[in-house]
Amino acid sequence: MKNPTIIQSITPIVLLLGLIMSNVFVVPDDTLAGANQLSLLLASFVAGVIAIYNRVSWTMLMQGIVHTITAALPAMMILLMVGILSGSWMVSGVIPTMIYYGLNVLRPEFFLPACVVITAAVSVATGSSWSTVATVGVALLGIGSAMGFNEAYTAGAIISGAYFGDKVSPLSDTTNLASAVTDTELFAHIRYMMQSTIPTIVLTILAFVAITIFTEGGTAEVSKVDEFQSIIASTYNIHWGLLIVPILTIYLIIKKIPAVPVLLIGSLMAILVAALFQQEFLSTLCQGDLTVEKGYEILMRSMYGTTEPQTANGEVNKLLTTGGMGGMMGTIWLILTAMIFGGIMEAGHFLERITEAILSRVQSRGGLVTTATGSCLLFNITAGDQYMSIVVPGKMFVNAFRRSGLESRLLSRTLEDGATATSVLIPWNTCGATQASVLGVATLTYLPFAFFCWLSPLMTLFLAWSGIGVVKSTRRD
Repeated sequence: MKNPTIIQSITPIVLLLGLIMSNVFVVPDDTLAGANQLSLLLASFVAGVIAIYNRVSWTMLMQGIVHTITAALPAMMILLMVGILSGSWMVSGVIPTMIYYGLNVLRPEFFLPACVVITAAVSVATGSSWSTVATVGVALLGIGSAMGFNEAYTAGAIISGAYFGDKVSPLSDTTNLASAVTDTELFAHIRYMMQSTIPTIVLTILAFVAITIFTEGGTAEVSKVDEFQSIIASTYNIHWGLLIVPILTIYLIIKKIPAVPVLLIGSLMAILVAALFQQEFLSTLCQGDLTVEKGYEILMRSMYGTTEPQTANGEVNKLLTTGGMGGMMGTIWLILTAMIFGGIMEAGHFLERITEAILSRVQSRGGLVTTATGSCLLFNITAGDQYMSIVVPGKMFVNAFRRSGLESRLLSRTLEDGATATSVLIPWNTCGATQASVLGVATLTYLPFAFFCWLSPLMTLFLAWSGIGVVKSTRRD
């Protein structure tokens, strides 16, 4: 087997980025339906041809693909459960109830900053950005829509808060992974992250305050908000008792019960609530002829297929429509093709070659942190998986940081700021694809307003180059 050249290594990446950018302009509203998936397959084919030319066997390529797909299976299982959860929570009236009461409590003048704070608090408590977005985030998006906010603003605020919690919560898998792969004590890692995370979340909140002041967001008339509430109340049986379902679900997540059973339990609780308290709504879905058989069919369809209420307001219909488990298949297809691409890039040693070329030019502390941050972003783009973007660069740079006399917590913070925060900004990454599907807002649409996510790597670079908070380590290997 021959080692690939740097030109061979970057060719599939350049091709992929070119195809993805073409899709943005040619099929902007339909990329998840197949355009990006096909682009990933074409780039995978080119990478495979180059790898075979370098005498990498077909068996090795397949092993690489199987390895990356296997690593992504838990994410795909969670996606299916999120699809079931969103459908069951909508048909049961849980999400409509959250929207209804949210419109009473939240006011347009502080709505976007409140989105950041609320999702950050829930994400810190649960340790899961995915669960936060799938539950509280969906409700906040509906509230923002009723208030007249651009969905890109609201999605950006939701994503920013959720990924703040994903970074700093001791319950978060990425927080534990970054500390483990760099051999850094967990709470030392979290405390050190605050140097970059606190200024970034403050800037994020201030940015949304500015958006609220200087844009036309949240300008919906009171009558429109009242109309939204009136239609929701006339369509569903709204009652504060329905909030027990999300409260119990979040409690189970806080207790560190695995995500898949928690989401399934939350869905089953919602289906029970729907059968007991939403019979009038179920009756409207079957044109007034509600029987046990038809009720069963509607409840099942809400979990696996599309449920679309028919009210007099088209905006409300769009807001309350869900795709269930079937609505997640495009995202799962995207993740599968991204894992194929990542597996071939890894098996062909292309990523290793690119990293070696970058490391050979690093001379300074700032350069080392910049290179590590760039490598995290590169793996988010090419491997399409947040965990790989933490583990692989972490393993590659841990000795380089030690030899340079830099503390391991500097690397662990860099991994979080460079990998965890940016994963949701890549359309074909498992995180970016998932959140776009759950919220119904394209990744590139919310990207400019996910301030926390793209400010995080910039903040960690600023601190590294300025030397703020950087302490020399006494450990050298």
